[in-house]
Amino acid sequence: MTAYTTTDRGDAEMTDDRGRAARTSRGANELTAFPSVRAGHVMAGPQAVQVWVQAAWLMLAEGRAYVEDLEGGTEQPQMQQAAKLRFLEQLLDIDQRLAGRVAVDDAHCLALALEYGMREVVDATGPELAGVFGLHEEFGGDSCAVDEIHVLWERLLDAFPGELPDRLVAEGQRDMLRTLRVWAELARTAGLDIGFLAPFMKAA
Repeated sequence: MTAYTTTDRGDAEMTDDRGRAARTSRGANELTAFPSVRAGHVMAGPQAVQVWVQAAWLMLAEGRAYVEDLEGGTEQPQMQQAAKLRFLEQLLDIDQRLAGRVAVDDAHCLALALEYGMREVVDATGPELAGVFGLHEEFGGDSCAVDEIHVLWERLLDAFPGELPDRLVAEGQRDMLRTLRVWAELARTAGLDIGFLAPFMKAA
């Protein structure tokens, strides 16, 4: 039987029923971002174009917004705590899409992430995600650990198979328009209508 044990800082390690450590929880800098892409295991055809463009938009628009909230909320730890939970839920949503599954309701994303971990966005167990996102902290407290989240975010940006422009930098809007044109061309080549992004853009 396998059981989870947690240390004081919220990390987790796997132990067997004799108490021997089987696997120590990894930090953000040890997790593999987009492991299926690195391994060459990706879905083919129009479905791949659609889900990766969706993933790109969600990271570009939603993901960056949550990271900005974490960066700008240093004086508001409770706001940071809410933002990092929503960010974790967003990554789980992207993970489900990249796995070819039907996206789950937002209300279930956090529970799924902590129970089953992720396999597409990042190769991580539920306890590892809890450690990276600092979920050992008391919600509503006067501090919020976000350093590991920033490390994970940079790893995701570096490993993403495509450009994710930052709209807040000097030339970000121009780069964003160029990226949208690239996505539209990819969609046309795959026989898709880029209009499938419309609901995501309206929700952003």
